[in-house]
Amino acid sequence: MAGESGPISAPLPINMTIAGFFSIACYNCIEILIILLDRFKRHNSLYFWSMLVTTLGILLHSIVVLLRYYGLGPNFMLAVLTCIGWYGMVTGFSVVLYSRLHLVVSDESRTRWVLIMIIISFCIFHVPVTVLFLGTNTRLTEVFIGPFHIYERVQLAGFCVQECIISGFYILETIRTLKPILAIRLPKERKMTRYLILVNILVIILDISLLFTQYAGYFQIQTTYKPVVYSIKLKMEFVLLNRLLRVLQLGGYDHWRFLDGGSIEPVGSGQDGMQLQRIPDLIERPSSAGVPRRDA
Repeated sequence: MAGESGPISAPLPINMTIAGFFSIACYNCIEILIILLDRFKRHNSLYFWSMLVTTLGILLHSIVVLLRYYGLGPNFMLAVLTCIGWYGMVTGFSVVLYSRLHLVVSDESRTRWVLIMIIISFCIFHVPVTVLFLGTNTRLTEVFIGPFHIYERVQLAGFCVQECIISGFYILETIRTLKPILAIRLPKERKMTRYLILVNILVIILDISLLFTQYAGYFQIQTTYKPVVYSIKLKMEFVLLNRLLRVLQLGGYDHWRFLDGGSIEPVGSGQDGMQLQRIPDLIERPSSAGVPRRDA
């Protein structure tokens, strides 16, 4: 087997590739953990905890897959831990994408469907694959291995589609929210929109490469490459959020509100709108002294 039911026997190039992916994923996770603990001022937000769970999930998945492939522990127990790390890595990342939506969508009813989609995806993708994967790692390997191969491909494609949907919704709402800023600021601020689109294109390319490794039959490569992909996506997500916060906060717009009609006006006018001053102080900000304020 290629690692679905236990330790592998692979040539040196495959072993070196697995070791390289393991090192990259662990390095990225340690870096993200350091950034999380150093940059975040508060630890009570959904964004912080989803980032933390996803990072730990990637790290756990990377370690137990390596131990399992080379027979460095009890196989079934490592298979269980692999599933737990997989939950945190994949669904945890979807929750990260969901948790940032409130920055650009003030109406929670417009984002509730995203949370419902994540819960449904967990039930229809994670649960069946877990049963099939654990069954494959018992004495009934021949019974479970066929359905596992089929559903493994289905769930991988399904989670990729889910992440693309959430990212696409985020892009549209971000462009809509930043439209007033783009109308009155210099072209420098317009780079934020281009950067947002380019990052998500890169994420899609990474997902396609992950799908390729799975559909080409390289299961042992796919399971070690996946943590690398998610750790890179997590780092890009963190950088992207910082850029968005700089545009909204350090640009002097934390005292403006954005109206549904596409106009802007100072907070305190009495109309309903998305108040940027409600953005949580998730990340340590430089002093705002000297930042010009814009009058109405």
